[in-house]
Amino acid sequence: MGITHGWLLSQHHDVSWLVRADRADFYREPFALRVHDLRPGHRDTTATISLKLVTSIAPDLYDAVLVMVPGGSLADVLPVLDGVGTDVPVVLMLNHWNLAGALGGSSEPRANRLLGFPSQVGGGRQGHRISVTVFPRGTVLEAGTASKKAALDKAEALLASGGLTIRRQRRMPDWLAVHSMQQALTAAPLIEAGSYRAFAADRAAITRMVVAFREGLDVCRARGIPTWRLWPAPLFKLPKPLVARLLQGMFQQAETEAMVVGHMGHGLDEWIEGLASIRADAQRLGVPAPEIDRQWAVIRSRRSGA
Repeated sequence: MGITHGWLLSQHHDVSWLVRADRADFYREPFALRVHDLRPGHRDTTATISLKLVTSIAPDLYDAVLVMVPGGSLADVLPVLDGVGTDVPVVLMLNHWNLAGALGGSSEPRANRLLGFPSQVGGGRQGHRISVTVFPRGTVLEAGTASKKAALDKAEALLASGGLTIRRQRRMPDWLAVHSMQQALTAAPLIEAGSYRAFAADRAAITRMVVAFREGLDVCRARGIPTWRLWPAPLFKLPKPLVARLLQGMFQQAETEAMVVGHMGHGLDEWIEGLASIRADAQRLGVPAPEIDRQWAVIRSRRSGA
């Protein structure tokens, strides 16, 4: 996602990509990008991208910094971000079950640290080949407080210049918790089914996933998250067969398949980490979650080769 967002912004801005020094050789090679573009007035395109790399951040040099890393890598990234300066918006755009906890128990009090999510772009990377879908809308930024208004307005303007449509979201850490379950609770069903299309065709497997999602929402509520305010949580109040049918229709859409399969190629481990975090909180808070436990048993069975 970081490469694609940088490419979108590079149409109007000078973009640098920050990478670890030990990965610089890999990222110096050109990337072949294929974009299925669903935005009005845009067409599908292909491009070859050569990244302008940096391995450290110079203070007060950039208009903004977008952080798109696996949630489990955040602890390693935060110290690096301290060098960016206090006036540069830093947008953490990543999936995380408990981002407030990862940031020390808050959504980060610094006025330049912002929360967002890049759900307008979906897909994945295999080696140096990237295939993505750009949807008409879906980029999310936190609503923030008065102290963050200037940084948020600047970040929104920069993202919009790349052709992205931004929505402001209140209670962003809570929204991220609910959103992260959509991937975390899909990992085991996909592994169990053997392929994406087998999963999408299996109404019973999707129904079990609905049960797991309801259990995950119970865990959210035990954490103090008001799930009734956060989509798609209200959907899961509908009768289970209806929810399963609606989700199956979504999973059988070509764009959904391309997005999930593409992201699975390098994101599956992160989804499994998310499942482990949800299950750990269920146990810590005393929330019964038998379907989530069953999903974890599936993961452990596949990992052990049983």
